[in-house]
Amino acid sequence: MSSQSTISPSPRGGEGKHRYAMLLLLVALPASAHKGSDAYWTLRASGPVVSGRVEVALKDLEVLVGLDADGDGKVTWGEVKAKDAAVRTALTGALGLGQRVGLPSPSQGEGGSVDSACPLSLGEFSVTPHSDGMYLSVPVTARCAANVSELEVKYALLFDVDAQHRGLVSVSGETGGNWTAFTNNRRAQTLTFTSIGAGEQTGLAFFQGVHHIAIGWDHLCFLFALLLPSVLRRAGTDWVPRPAFKPTLLDVTKVVTAFTVAHSITLALAAFGFVTPNAKWVEVAIAISVALAAFNNLVPFVPETRWSLAFSLGLMHGFGFVAAIRDLGAAGPSLWLSVLGFNLGVEAGQLGIVAVFVPLAWLLRTKPAYRRFLMPLGSALILGIALWWTAQRL
Repeated sequence: MSSQSTISPSPRGGEGKHRYAMLLLLVALPASAHKGSDAYWTLRASGPVVSGRVEVALKDLEVLVGLDADGDGKVTWGEVKAKDAAVRTALTGALGLGQRVGLPSPSQGEGGSVDSACPLSLGEFSVTPHSDGMYLSVPVTARCAANVSELEVKYALLFDVDAQHRGLVSVSGETGGNWTAFTNNRRAQTLTFTSIGAGEQTGLAFFQGVHHIAIGWDHLCFLFALLLPSVLRRAGTDWVPRPAFKPTLLDVTKVVTAFTVAHSITLALAAFGFVTPNAKWVEVAIAISVALAAFNNLVPFVPETRWSLAFSLGLMHGFGFVAAIRDLGAAGPSLWLSVLGFNLGVEAGQLGIVAVFVPLAWLLRTKPAYRRFLMPLGSALILGIALWWTAQRL
């Protein structure tokens, strides 16, 4: 998990107020196009005590409780503190821990057990950076009735305002740990505070990779910019239909494989700490890569070797993917499994798009509307969106 910010509340008078004045937390509210709405909850069990931290994006809390009191599009530390009670109410209502202990309950019949709640206590607020902006970080502690090996965990934050939101929960105990995702359809789960099997861990990461593709608009735009001309070829200044499907499929395979290899390399390099790129400039570079891919469709500067364009620009997208792995807090063997599963999930999502788009484009390639309108206008639209993203991220 990201390191904690040094900004933290101080109840004392003048010195504390002066400190706030010097350390105003200014946060731009627009969401990143590369990453969806996620919150992070870490839990560590030691005997009957569970401790950890919940981290929620300030932009998400703005939607939930309205942090930006003056409506200037920025959030200050004072505005965060002014909503202290509202944030605590939202968190305690959305988070829950329970333990199954004791003998079977008569109302549950045989095989049931008594549920014992582990009341949550929230600590003082601070802020911490993530790949997509600043997050409010809140310490969480709970004391259960017995030593903890597994818990009934409830997470329901933000689902009523954003059905695509996820709660990524990392748990650990004396013998290992694991992580999982809470979604709108999975608001309660039984979590074990030990290491889970390699297959299950890889599977969890796989589905997160698929999800990342589904909500990663800049990655989708990049992919569509590469695929739009895949069923056409240049003849002078015009686009004409490709005559055979096999060469077309080969070209698409080259493009997708080049992109796969490129982002796999940078994903691994960054995930295992060989390189540490600046998250802001990675996001800027990704937006520029989308713009270049779309511009190449309109004014070809890499006309017959689009695979090389996919490879060179795909390197940036690998750095973008690593943010999702790093924010999960995966480490050690879990990191290897998470990188493998996540990358496979990304590829599955990508190949699913290719499998749907390319046959449809092949059927439409002979239509003048595709060559003269859909391909160039689609590319121009992607170019405009990418340029707007670039300006927004600078």
